[in-house]
Amino acid sequence: MRGGWWASTVLASDHDESPKVKLDAAQDITDLYVFESGPGKTTIIVCWAGFNDSIKQQPTKAGVYDAKALYAIHVDNDNPADGKADKVIYWRYGANAADEIGIQWEGIPGADPKVAGNVETIFDAGPYARVWTGHADDPFFFDAGGYLATLDTGVLSFKSENDFLAGLNVTAAAIEIDTDALTGGKPIQVWATASRLK
Repeated sequence: MRGGWWASTVLASDHDESPKVKLDAAQDITDLYVFESGPGKTTIIVCWAGFNDSIKQQPTKAGVYDAKALYAIHVDNDNPADGKADKVIYWRYGANAADEIGIQWEGIPGADPKVAGNVETIFDAGPYARVWTGHADDPFFFDAGGYLATLDTGVLSFKSENDFLAGLNVTAAAIEIDTDALTGGKPIQVWATASRLK
């Protein structure tokens, strides 16, 4: 990716992780998407708990909202980029006395220190952002059969109509935010992390 407000280097996660990560769906980040979603708007989506061979039931029937998991979006907007986060947006999950699941966001530019709402709803998070989290169809496209055939034969065998992940689910969190509030007018690098309270 070159030009615009994003940095020129792109790194990606993987749907098939190490055996230890696979056993903890709440920590298994599958994808990170960062894109312009309208004039002056940037959307960041983080997905986890996607398909892997340690999850017995596919597609999954509900989102994975682990109260002991802490997620973070890290944004480096130095120019030149130094690979260190200048902004960090955190979120975590919890349940109330009625066992309703909610999400709490922290560190959203311009918002109160902590902003909370229900899962599966879109709500404003300060004057510059709106957020959503929930159970969703996996947006990543992958022809697993074509990939394996390519490895076996050395002949490129991907087919655009073969999406191995079609109809499978992830849990996701999304934030749409004013680009200037996120970037300060500079190119950005973005990465996501998941950690666990022991």
